[in-house]
Amino acid sequence: MDPSTPRADPADELAALVRAAERLARRAQGLGRPAGRAPRLAAIQPAPGRAGAPTPHPGAEPQQRAARPAAEASAAVAASATRQTRPAPPAAGGPQRGPRPSQAAPSAVAPSTRTAPPPTGPPPTAAVAAAASTLDELEAAVAGCRACALCTARTRTVFADGNPTARLMFVGEAPGQEEDAQGKPFVGPSGQLLTDIIAKGMGLDRAQDVYIANVVKCRPPGNRDPLPEEKATCAPFLARQIELVDPKVIVPLGRHAGTHMLQNTASMGRLRGQVVQRDGRAIVPTYHPAYLLRTPSKKRECWADIQLAMAELAR
Repeated sequence: MDPSTPRADPADELAALVRAAERLARRAQGLGRPAGRAPRLAAIQPAPGRAGAPTPHPGAEPQQRAARPAAEASAAVAASATRQTRPAPPAAGGPQRGPRPSQAAPSAVAPSTRTAPPPTGPPPTAAVAAAASTLDELEAAVAGCRACALCTARTRTVFADGNPTARLMFVGEAPGQEEDAQGKPFVGPSGQLLTDIIAKGMGLDRAQDVYIANVVKCRPPGNRDPLPEEKATCAPFLARQIELVDPKVIVPLGRHAGTHMLQNTASMGRLRGQVVQRDGRAIVPTYHPAYLLRTPSKKRECWADIQLAMAELAR
């Protein structure tokens, strides 16, 4: 068909088919009965040997044969009507009919966002630290440690400074940039303030009378706070370090060192100003020297904590 030729209205086509079927039906009725005789119903009689079976009237067979074209025409009209009322398939690129509810495609399962639970066993450094029988062996184990990501950015590990037989031990949180460069704890401005506290405040010698270490032995990038997993990885090294030095008094410097040593998540303001006995040692938390440089008003409270530590040393 020429696409430019307009198509007839489906309703007009349907009406024309219905009229043609009616004409065929009337013509079939005229052929099926004798001229001048009115149509009559076929008599119903039971067939011999079969009770109740209807027998068509002798004159009914010609009428049935004549009625077949009308029935076929009616069926053709119904089929055509069905075709006319059936929706046309969608054009290419048009909206597509979705699947039946019973045939709907299963929805995709979203990937799980659940994180893996943290390990419950000892950190990988526990066995290494326990195997060290001297501070030199422990320092060598720390220098070769690659148990966490901090090892990839460090210049060197920072193990300790001072006298390993001292009765007073200071514990910081982690090395800074200058400590990472020199391999010694507290060598920058905060280290100078700590030296003043030891020498001018306590009357002690930093090299002979105290021992200094950190919770974390490698510098966190950008001097950020050490992460919980980083502190947990280094914890066996510090624990073994304390066992080998065996100090009488430990002064944690700052929140990270204080919460680690006391296993308490309280603020530094709540941790300080007290003496806590742990494993036969007195623990006296106080502010970190770097915090005192930023907040000089807290130096008075720090001095009160140092006096507590000195009293424990004198016992």
